[in-house]
Amino acid sequence: MRKMPGIHLEDYLDRKTLILGDVNTGKTTLTRKVLEALLRSRDLAGRIAIVDLAPDISVKLAKEKGLIGVGGKLLPPEGQDILYLSGQLEPPRLSSKTEEEAIEKARKNRQIIEDLLRKVQARDILLVNDVSIYLQAGTTESLTRWLDQAATVIANGYWGERLGGGALTKRERAETAKLKTYFERTGRVLILDRQPI
Repeated sequence: MRKMPGIHLEDYLDRKTLILGDVNTGKTTLTRKVLEALLRSRDLAGRIAIVDLAPDISVKLAKEKGLIGVGGKLLPPEGQDILYLSGQLEPPRLSSKTEEEAIEKARKNRQIIEDLLRKVQARDILLVNDVSIYLQAGTTESLTRWLDQAATVIANGYWGERLGGGALTKRERAETAKLKTYFERTGRVLILDRQPI
């Protein structure tokens, strides 16, 4: 089993970190470990907001697509003063029969996500789970305007080719590459290795 990178808070606090990986590479698990380290080390809970964009993917749909470990939620520990925001988001291509239907669902997702991001401006530590869902219809420029408002950002997203019918389009890959450049300029990018499934 592949080991997760060690967590050193100085690598994350007051920086912006993007965690990219393929399906089942542990993006959400690593983000959760960072969250746990933040809570363990200092009294930071009141500064933290989680925007959880992982769509609900049924076990049946995941099996039909041959997927394992997709759509993990980033739930905060109970009893902590953490702002947790999530919405009714669709996995556009996994749940659509046509590309037109997928694009329409992605546009609806973008509106829901922007409504969520408007609510996190008072928190300066922002964790975004599955940022890729925004880039299916949104742009890097519009997303980074929200991310610039937080001193610390830990975001994760998809960077691979194993989703079959849900693989990144050329446009999404270009937007993800631009997002990667933004994080390289403002902090760092971690790309998680593939893990056999």
